[in-house]
Amino acid sequence: MENLVSLNLTRNLILHTPSAIVLLTNLTHLILDLNLLDNIPPEICNLKKLMTLHLRYCYLRGPIPPNIGNLESMVDLDLSNNSLVGPIPSSVSNLTNLASLLIGPIPSSVSNLTNLASLFLQSNQLNGSIPQEIGSLKNLVALDLSSNSLVGPIPSSISNLTNHASLLRNLVAFDLSYSRLVGPIPSSVSNLTNLASLFLQSNKLNGCIPNEIRRLRNLVELDLSSNSLVGPIPSFVSYLTDLTSLLLQCNKLNGSVPQEIGRLTNLVALDLSFNRLSGHIPSSLGQFSKSVSLYHNKDLCGSIQGFLLCILSPTVN
Repeated sequence: MENLVSLNLTRNLILHTPSAIVLLTNLTHLILDLNLLDNIPPEICNLKKLMTLHLRYCYLRGPIPPNIGNLESMVDLDLSNNSLVGPIPSSVSNLTNLASLLIGPIPSSVSNLTNLASLFLQSNQLNGSIPQEIGSLKNLVALDLSSNSLVGPIPSSISNLTNHASLLRNLVAFDLSYSRLVGPIPSSVSNLTNLASLFLQSNKLNGCIPNEIRRLRNLVELDLSSNSLVGPIPSFVSYLTDLTSLLLQCNKLNGSVPQEIGRLTNLVALDLSFNRLSGHIPSSLGQFSKSVSLYHNKDLCGSIQGFLLCILSPTVN
């Protein structure tokens, strides 16, 4: 079928592709999602007109073929939700037309993909640190590296403003959750002023919540839960007036709950449980009664079931 341009064999029990697939020289779209391929067929890398290649949920376990860089026409490459191992071959930097990339460990040569709008590497078994070079992908709108085994700190380059030139100025979604990242949240994250969602939960981050986050006025979702963050909940969170969810549970936050949180009238989820908070529960939280979790903060007080009455003001509502 020499003139075939699109082949979709999604949701079958295919174990391997025939080597003769290399004869489909006009193929531009190949979709093999939800099969049982086990590894990426190396023959596919000879289909130089391919613009779309999807191998999602295929139980892929082997490495990415080193000649994947032959696919120079590739625009949409999706290898997500597999168990790929080993590094991304350096030849991936030849794929300069990629608009989205959803594959394994992160090489520094990813910085050559200057047209990249979304970088999704979630739900694999990636390790190593996040390369500083990611910060040069100035067209990125979405960055998701969640659910991996990435280690080390969050690179400052992700939100670095060098000589007032915003690098990731278009970033709207930023997800580094469920990994093994350590160190403080870099204050430079505040330079990502278009962020609508910031997910850093379930890592090993420490230090205080940086004051600079108050600059993220477009934030709708903020999840810093299940880390080792310390210090008080900053009152500046009231500046983030578009927030619908603020999740800070399972940290080591102390001090009182800021009364200013009551100004976040769009909140539908507020979780401050499993911290070390103390003092009065602000009356302003009454408006969020169905969406607030404060439990397992033994020094919080108020006339709410499960909490001690405040000694100085036993009738606090």
